[in-house]
Amino acid sequence: MLFMEYFSIFEPSSKVSLNSLKDKLSRDDLKDNLERNYTYPQEDYLIAEPPVFVVSDGVTLDFKRLSEKNKKYPNPSPAGEVAKIFCQAVVKKAQELYGDFGIESVSEVFKVGNRQVGEFNKKIEKSDISGNPTGFYSATGAFVVVKENKAYWASICDSFVAHFDKNMNLKFMSSGSCTPYAVINGEEKMASHLETGVFDIEPGDRVLVLTDGFEHYVTNSDFLEMFKNWDRNLKTRIAEFSKNVIPKDPQKFGHERSLIAVSF
Repeated sequence: MLFMEYFSIFEPSSKVSLNSLKDKLSRDDLKDNLERNYTYPQEDYLIAEPPVFVVSDGVTLDFKRLSEKNKKYPNPSPAGEVAKIFCQAVVKKAQELYGDFGIESVSEVFKVGNRQVGEFNKKIEKSDISGNPTGFYSATGAFVVVKENKAYWASICDSFVAHFDKNMNLKFMSSGSCTPYAVINGEEKMASHLETGVFDIEPGDRVLVLTDGFEHYVTNSDFLEMFKNWDRNLKTRIAEFSKNVIPKDPQKFGHERSLIAVSF
């Protein structure tokens, strides 16, 4: 296996998230309720345990329905629990299969993670606050399993895998498509909408696994430029970059976001 270094970043939502939710409500009383009861719960989750790297993003709950019922946004969020369950299951199953890991293993890993989410959802059953058309608490997700000089990957909906060369030229990025609507919710049919693949890794390559909160970062040339100098201060420079860009465009840069970055 190629030598690799990695780090992970989890950043909670800034106040922009609350303002974004309020903008979607037409009634002042619902906005006031949201202001009182929204608690910025963690709904992203990630695990970086080489050679397995996985992120997941719980689907935001139906804040309008919660406000109409005068209920608090739950903290912890069941969507965040779904993200956690999925990540933990992916790591465990990928490690079990690692000796014979191949492209066919990718779907198997996803199915195990999705199945464990299904067991969680069965205990709760469908909910009108799930925030998505399936009625189940759900998440998006993406993972990479590195073996020798190959990266086996999967993504569903708007969590991403991105592959760059040493000069941060994009080699590949998963689509982030949520059409047809597919998420991690325990339903077996979701596996048929999973994006999967494998790519070769060369020395100097960078692989990023991220939730949608980092989507606009990875298309920003100044953000990508920082990864050319992979040193102990890179993570600090990224944090400073976030502090600078969030006030300029909070809708793009200020939401909850998770990133695993791997250098080879």
